[in-house]
Amino acid sequence: MNRDVVVHPDARVLAESVAARLLTHLVDVQSHRSPVHVVLTGGTVGIASLAAVAASPVRDAVDWSGVHLWWGDERFLAEDDPDRNETQARDALLDALGDALPAENVHPMPARTEDVSTPEASADAYAQELGAAGSPAFDVVLLGMGPDGHVASLFPGHDALEVTGRATVGVHGSPKPPPERVSLTFDAIRSAREVWVVASGAEKADAVASALRGAPVATTPAAGALGTERTLWLVDIAATERLGTPSAISTTAAAFPAAPQAPSELWTQVDHYFAALAPEDVALVETRHAATAGGLPDIAVAPNQGKLLHLLAQTAGARRILEIGTLGGYSTLWLARALPADGRLTTLEIDPEHARIATDSLTQAGVDALVDVLVGPAADTLDGLIADGTDPYDLVFIDADKQSIPRYLEQTLELTHPGSLVVVDNVVRGGAVLDADHTDERVQGVRRMVELLTDHPRYDATVVQTVGSKGYDGFALLRVRG
Repeated sequence: MNRDVVVHPDARVLAESVAARLLTHLVDVQSHRSPVHVVLTGGTVGIASLAAVAASPVRDAVDWSGVHLWWGDERFLAEDDPDRNETQARDALLDALGDALPAENVHPMPARTEDVSTPEASADAYAQELGAAGSPAFDVVLLGMGPDGHVASLFPGHDALEVTGRATVGVHGSPKPPPERVSLTFDAIRSAREVWVVASGAEKADAVASALRGAPVATTPAAGALGTERTLWLVDIAATERLGTPSAISTTAAAFPAAPQAPSELWTQVDHYFAALAPEDVALVETRHAATAGGLPDIAVAPNQGKLLHLLAQTAGARRILEIGTLGGYSTLWLARALPADGRLTTLEIDPEHARIATDSLTQAGVDALVDVLVGPAADTLDGLIADGTDPYDLVFIDADKQSIPRYLEQTLELTHPGSLVVVDNVVRGGAVLDADHTDERVQGVRRMVELLTDHPRYDATVVQTVGSKGYDGFALLRVRG
């Protein structure tokens, strides 16, 4: 079973992205079936994700009357105990939903009472409730993961790992307090359509690497958390420190940074420190979220880089901007906001679905009247713009397939004027550009760009190396000569 892995800059962005992905998934599933069954998790990032759902304006797009909420595990404590996952979930999300979420759609694991005096009694009661609901195949099971690799309350070496033939189990002697718990079994978890494992922090890095490399479930229970249709790992950079290169494990390679090693935690912390100078409003955050929820790779510019593009456009007095590589529209939004009221931005995207997601986000942000999203291979679209005699652009941002950069730059000369600025992103490639024999065509594309620009009669150029939450890379800044 392949596992998809999506890496996020930090725990805050991870929680926001989990929330956006969950909301989008609920809306999508509800378009063709109802009710929808979701299993919630506790933990720091799990509860932060629920709080992000509560804070998102997208939450109102979900028909909560058709959503049933369950729990993957619970601390066997008295009702309303602040350490119960249910109590924390109510504080973070459920209370905010109010009457939109019917009380009968919320299925907490039974708390400790005189009548329910043991974890086994709670587990039996929960199994009966699942049965009364038709033993639903969960649409999404959210699972946090501990540093020891446990998920739900299935801990390494514990008997609960071996329980089969039933959906729930009582747990005693948990290495993490409290010692008594109730948990779904692997039978219940593996019956879910999608299982999402959420992990954040360097203390989880060993367990993340172990699980994704297929370690035995007895030693790393998270390795056994699998969905019938999809298994998705949502992690932050710190949790990937032990992963090495994408080829070392069976995952989606596009989820990993292009740099040969994970970027320094210090770089990310510095980015966060300076984030006050490039604050994201709701539209920018929702644009990021929509891209994440749509399954787009996490390769858009960072907020500080988006602000740099914005300032460059304003400094150049750009009235016409060309972007090659729309992706989810995040950089597009930064650039569009730098335009005057009568300005125009043309952005090119090869993937129709990416273009649709970007268009929706730009419309939500209120800049769609300034932007033309053109779908198709960029080189062909550029040839069409040249043939049509399009008015020249003042700023061009190239953030597409790097192997085609030399061709794009030659075409750009036909679409700009003396004094126009051109920015080419991701040209350092984690230092890989030093290797003349590198097998990556993107690296070779950058090297051909350097050859083209050396002593070029029309371009004046430099390259600036960057480090930050997106790793080690850099951009080329060009000015068109007269």
